[in-house]
Amino acid sequence: ASMMFSERRPDIVILGDCGGDGLCEQVRQSLIDLPPAPGALFNIAKIYEEAPGSVESADPAGAVVLNGREMTHRYHERMQLEIPLIFDWFRTDDFIRDSHGLSRYRLLHSTLSTDEPDIDFVSGLPGLRLADFAESLLSDGPRKTTYLRQAAKYISGFAAAGSFPGRDRADSIVAGYKALRTLMPTGGGSASGSGSTLLDDYIAGLAVRAERATLDAVGLSWDGRISLRDSPHGPRVKFRVMVSVDGPREVELTSVTFDPYWDTIPVVLEGDPRIIEPHQSFVREYLIDVDPELLEPQRPESLLFTTELNYGVVPLVRTCRLPVWQAPDLHIEFEPDYTFVPPVAHLEVDRIVSSMAWLVEVTKPRDYSGEVQLKLETPRGVFAGAYQSQLALEGGRVRQMLRIPFTVSNLFEQGIHHPNISLALDGNTVTADTARMRIANTRITDTLTIGFLPDSTGQLEDILSLTEARYRPLTDRSLLVSDLEAYDVIIIGSGALRNYPSFKMARDRLEEFMRWGGSVVLMGQGYDWPEGVLPFSVSPAFEVVGREDIANPIDGARILSQPFKIDVSKLLSAFNTNRQVAAFIIAPAQRVFETPSQGSLLSVSRLGEGQLIYCGLPLVDMVATLELQAIHLFGNILNY
Repeated sequence: ASMMFSERRPDIVILGDCGGDGLCEQVRQSLIDLPPAPGALFNIAKIYEEAPGSVESADPAGAVVLNGREMTHRYHERMQLEIPLIFDWFRTDDFIRDSHGLSRYRLLHSTLSTDEPDIDFVSGLPGLRLADFAESLLSDGPRKTTYLRQAAKYISGFAAAGSFPGRDRADSIVAGYKALRTLMPTGGGSASGSGSTLLDDYIAGLAVRAERATLDAVGLSWDGRISLRDSPHGPRVKFRVMVSVDGPREVELTSVTFDPYWDTIPVVLEGDPRIIEPHQSFVREYLIDVDPELLEPQRPESLLFTTELNYGVVPLVRTCRLPVWQAPDLHIEFEPDYTFVPPVAHLEVDRIVSSMAWLVEVTKPRDYSGEVQLKLETPRGVFAGAYQSQLALEGGRVRQMLRIPFTVSNLFEQGIHHPNISLALDGNTVTADTARMRIANTRITDTLTIGFLPDSTGQLEDILSLTEARYRPLTDRSLLVSDLEAYDVIIIGSGALRNYPSFKMARDRLEEFMRWGGSVVLMGQGYDWPEGVLPFSVSPAFEVVGREDIANPIDGARILSQPFKIDVSKLLSAFNTNRQVAAFIIAPAQRVFETPSQGSLLSVSRLGEGQLIYCGLPLVDMVATLELQAIHLFGNILNY
């Protein structure tokens, strides 16, 4: 118990139904025996324990009875919002549905000197205890005497207000609030001089509630609004202030100031005091010229306006800040974030819109909805087609997809270029993404049909979608029952077999597929590649190699020359720094690229009229970075 309440101690401790557990008994006794702490703002005044059994067996004078149905109805919304924040596994609806009985809590311990029965948990506790706290926490001296005197004025002002009507009631509350203000911590020190942050925090909380009560008592209603408006000379800030007085006496408006964060001198907007009589209002708008570069909606308190009011001699300061603008959790991405397009001379105009488009994904919280603005910046020579520049994000959805068609002209130059897309909310950029694009071609003809087992990253499908090939993903069932002769090439993506449990049973079908002229392209796999699933010996092996470690034993191999002549030195420039590769041991095989241990990085294994092509190079990753020689090699492999 001493460890549990070492920093803050509550007034009241309520224990659940502990049953006969010995540990519960120890906790109960340790709480009762916990001595008062001289430096604590609160000390335990009451300890209650939930009593088992029916409520009829309880002594009404010794128990607090709660109606579960009434409590769940009263606090239903709070329970729905707050409990999942603490216990995400807790089923709030089940708890609310089952909490319709009566519960009783017996009083185990009390430090209060009263014999009155408890009608609720807080009965007997005094409401205004500031003087008691000051008496127990402050050391004797002039500061304590002054502190106790001001605390007494605060207590008497608010306590006496209940017996006064009209203006006298307001004056009594204002006097109490004025006394409390003198006790608030200011600057870098404690007003009490005790160094007790608990006491200072308690007084700060009291001041907030006391100010709210004071404004209500004097009938003061205040509203300040900041907005931005366009003008012929650029954006201007408009601040609208409205003060209404419906209390028993007048209120003085002393000043309205603008406090820019980029300057130390406030701008006085209203310097002449104005008297606002009861049942009257003061409304005024102020226009301010601000450099657009200084408007930072993501900066807290970038625009701060202060209105100073006086009720008698008591100052009432109200502030209005540009709300701390927090970007919602929105993200926008190109999918994929790379594109290669065929040379302009080879494009057919009637196919541009259907085959050339960016796919853009917007992700958001499921409960978020609203309208956002899209802005697309294209490289020179690339022209976007019609798309939604104003996008309505719908609640209940996490992802929304947008297709943006584009065309390419002769102005588009060689090399890698970067289209950009951004998403803005109320003129503020929330998220953005940059893609890559270049001119390249794989020369895969329409007559070639490709079936593929998707890799674990999904990049293989993205790359195929950028080619002119006909392709279709294979399912686990397709490996066993579909007509494999419908395909010219079957690509097995990296890590694909983890999602194809029937692959081991498809060996005979794949062997027949290759014997009759089909090509199986095997991309680099992991250590979990199973043995005996292909009609060749394929053993996993990995090496870390650099450019000088990769040998090219078949110089001028057809796979490196048709339809593209591969510049081997440029292709292998990706290995100027050492990289790990899947250098599988495959037999029999003609190794086009091999490692020092004679592991295959690119090889061809013949079987009948077809072949198995193995590529242990990180070819998919190289294509994703738009390396031209890698794109050409990808086309050569599929056309082989």
